[in-house]
Amino acid sequence: MSEIDTPGAPASRAGSALQRVFWRLHFWAGLLTAPLVLFAAFTGLLYVFTPQIEARLHAGVDRVPAGTSIAQLDAQVAAARAAQPGWSVRSVLVTPTPGATTQVLLAPPAGPGAHAGHAGGHDPGLPRGRIVYVDPATARVVGSLAEMERFGTWAKKLHSSALQGQAWRWPIELAASWMLLMLATGVAMWWARRPLAGGSGRARWRRWHARVGIVAGGLLAVVLLTGLTWSGQAGERFRAAQRALDQSSPQPPRDLRSAARGDTDPLAMQAILERARAELPSDLPLLLAPPRPPDGVWRIDVQAGSRPTARATLALDAGDGRVLYRSGWDELPLLARATAIGIPLHRGEFGGWNQALLVVVALAAIFSVVSGVSMWWLRRPAGRWGAPPVGAAQWRSVPVGLWALAALLAWALPVFGVSVLVFAALELIVAASRRLRLPPPAAA
Repeated sequence: MSEIDTPGAPASRAGSALQRVFWRLHFWAGLLTAPLVLFAAFTGLLYVFTPQIEARLHAGVDRVPAGTSIAQLDAQVAAARAAQPGWSVRSVLVTPTPGATTQVLLAPPAGPGAHAGHAGGHDPGLPRGRIVYVDPATARVVGSLAEMERFGTWAKKLHSSALQGQAWRWPIELAASWMLLMLATGVAMWWARRPLAGGSGRARWRRWHARVGIVAGGLLAVVLLTGLTWSGQAGERFRAAQRALDQSSPQPPRDLRSAARGDTDPLAMQAILERARAELPSDLPLLLAPPRPPDGVWRIDVQAGSRPTARATLALDAGDGRVLYRSGWDELPLLARATAIGIPLHRGEFGGWNQALLVVVALAAIFSVVSGVSMWWLRRPAGRWGAPPVGAAQWRSVPVGLWALAALLAWALPVFGVSVLVFAALELIVAASRRLRLPPPAAA
């Protein structure tokens, strides 16, 4: 929201016109998405501290006294299922750390009205499973939580969809997209009129607004882009591009099946776990998903967290435990490796320094919004929005290359693309009202 039509602005007419376009885009992007940006920043701050918060909230189910022996995994899972009759096993998280409980994620029985942890009939599409925590030494159930009662799950869904399910992920995607535009236009305006020094009041706000944006802009861009890779619409475009470029993470074939065993019973879960441990890192948690359908295969994923190079996926035959599929870091293409690092970075999974970095980014976003709105409030004319005026001549000054880049971004970020069309329609209405010498809308 920096001013540019002051002494010190670019001397060339074309450059000045383009800067005015940037200013208008920066102004509206900041003002209209400010509530969404603040929401994303504050909920992101909350999510960053998930490990510390969960250590206090869920210590009673996450930790038990370390035992001298470990019960068979089958006995542990049987205890979990007995605690929730009729529910099916979706996955089992086995952590090798002494004193860590085994987490058995159960899915509710199929059929109408089967809700876990949700009161009433409203189902916003949030996770409905239940996690049963089992002492691995005694196979005793120590507690259970609905998925949404787990702080990490709740905070993640709050940050990504305001607890409204998949269909409501678009507002955060919209905020992230326009914030990228704010960063780009802000840097362009700063570059055209640097250095910023001196002044008080609005000038001081402008100076600090620019400094914080420049210093933290690169980090913020990384956080925004990594978040968009697993968003709804933009994430799907990103995954489509990965597939087209053969850069997707390898996955077990969907039609992979265990060999027919006749009357032979499938291997016990404990045997599957031991086969997996023989193939995968033994010091990291393993997530085991049972065969679906019944003749399917066991899928085991390493929960690598802060060690992305240790991530691996294994598919085992349910009958004899043969390895039918394996992929790890060495099989990941370049773009998939970047994602494997970027997503844990976005979540703060690399430890204290990562959390501190995300706190700085969130605070920088909050300050940018507050300082931008403050500058607008101080300069706005009484009773008007005070948006920087831009006419047809200024829009014509935008280079063809920038229009092409905008079109590419609109395709890659569909929610952003739709919002740009709405913005363009409003701009045309404003321009038409000026030509007809009619009172412009309040947005002008």
